[in-house]
Amino acid sequence: MIEAVIFDMDGVIINSEPFWVEAEIGVYTRYGLKMTEEMCVQMKGTRIEDVVKHWHSVNNWSEPSVEVLINEIVENVIVSIKERGKAMPGLLGLLEYLQDNKIKIGLATSSLYCIIDAVMDKLQIVGYFNGINSAESEKLGKPAPDVYLGAARKIRVNPRNCIAVEDSYTGLLSAKAAGMLTIAMPEKSEYHLKKYNIADLKIKSLKEIIDLDYQGKLSLINSMQDK
Repeated sequence: MIEAVIFDMDGVIINSEPFWVEAEIGVYTRYGLKMTEEMCVQMKGTRIEDVVKHWHSVNNWSEPSVEVLINEIVENVIVSIKERGKAMPGLLGLLEYLQDNKIKIGLATSSLYCIIDAVMDKLQIVGYFNGINSAESEKLGKPAPDVYLGAARKIRVNPRNCIAVEDSYTGLLSAKAAGMLTIAMPEKSEYHLKKYNIADLKIKSLKEIIDLDYQGKLSLINSMQDK
């Protein structure tokens, strides 16, 4: 029985994935370090700490420090969220739908709590969530299951009774490792990629999760009960 839906954040509830790409390329370029959009996409869904450490190791960078780059990237992302952040299409209707149907709502994100706070403030949605978990609180980030397992504990629901909504392959691996059912919502340019077929369902918009219910048929959530 589905008792909860746990959302990833960047690219699922807010249009912030491009902000990360802009911030990473902008900050790295400022220090004369090569960073491309492809490199950013490669690490999509991963904690910023792990991203920066990875590129430092791969490229044998020592300066600027990991801490300096993390702080500047995060600051840039927060500014972009405050100035240009928008809810993903269908989010508010879906949150209302879940709340009205007594389905708990959780958040499991690789982003830091300071970024979560910026998103919740910008979209004014914190009241919908029964539990919020950041990989900042966990020993391992995605694709390890820790952040999803932590979110399930916070909302007091067995992971096997949860649906996770993810836009990244790394996030899907994390949710599946936690034993959850998964909905993939890749960005348009990646929707065709076969790697997202590991999800139980693949959608183009959050609206699809409840559209069938509005048509008087079974919702996607109910259709996943028997999986």
